[in-house]
Amino acid sequence: MDQLRTEGNIGERTGVYAGVEEYLAQPVWQAAMPLLSHPGYENAVLAYCRRMIEPSGFRWPENKIFAQKTRYLTCYMLIALAGRFDLGIGPAPTMTLLKSVVPGSARQVSDLMAGLRAGGFVIAEQNPSDRREVRLRPTAPLILKIARSPLAFLASSALLEQHSLHEWLTVDPSRLGDLLARSMDAILSTDMLFAPFPTIVDFSSRDSGYLILCAVIGAHLARSGGENWDLPLSYDGLSQRFQVSRQHVGNVLAPSVKRGLFSIQGGRIENIDERLLTEFFWWSAGQMSHYQIVARESASA
Repeated sequence: MDQLRTEGNIGERTGVYAGVEEYLAQPVWQAAMPLLSHPGYENAVLAYCRRMIEPSGFRWPENKIFAQKTRYLTCYMLIALAGRFDLGIGPAPTMTLLKSVVPGSARQVSDLMAGLRAGGFVIAEQNPSDRREVRLRPTAPLILKIARSPLAFLASSALLEQHSLHEWLTVDPSRLGDLLARSMDAILSTDMLFAPFPTIVDFSSRDSGYLILCAVIGAHLARSGGENWDLPLSYDGLSQRFQVSRQHVGNVLAPSVKRGLFSIQGGRIENIDERLLTEFFWWSAGQMSHYQIVARESASA
């Protein structure tokens, strides 16, 4: 949490985040800076958090797909590979290819794909020209689930800069596949969207950890703005919402409470470290601008 430092008169909340400094000339961060200084920015981040913590109608255990970084990135990469293949600019999305490009072990990838196939969220298709080749095809429900955070960021950015990219993308899942393919290409070229944010990456490495963080940030922003926040930050409330055990919620929250990142009493947020807020604000601005850029590229294509 020592990465934050402020420069010029941007202000403490939007002080230049140290991990981002070397990338400030890049288009994504040039586009992010105006978002950070927008008077409605905190409300846009609150709107994002509200979307992320909404109860999910997804029947297969959500924390096994979305709410853990490695599994989420594996699904993200599968959708991106399928999108590139559909565009005619990449190889067929096979299990062998997927295992070669994702961060998890080969066994983890196989187990995850087996579960997704059993749930009907991935379809295995034989290549009619070579029946030895089996292609993995993500279905629309999986694409919509993995695109939840990108779509939520786009919806929030539309509160700051008028656009209808969120609506355009949700009309057709193939558009979302193209969006995630372009996004993955950009992320793999230079890691300027994840590496600078160690606290957020740490939360996302645990089942539902990122969703719990969104609940904490959202509860604080709602309280600061005098708005209601219906999800209690109790072990029971968070475990029921995000489909994890009470013990797991405690394991996620306890280290951050011990570090003084925030304090919770009676299921309500009491205090939060400004450095954590700043990290989340910069993270969110980078995500908003990134998905705007790739969504516009997709729409133009």
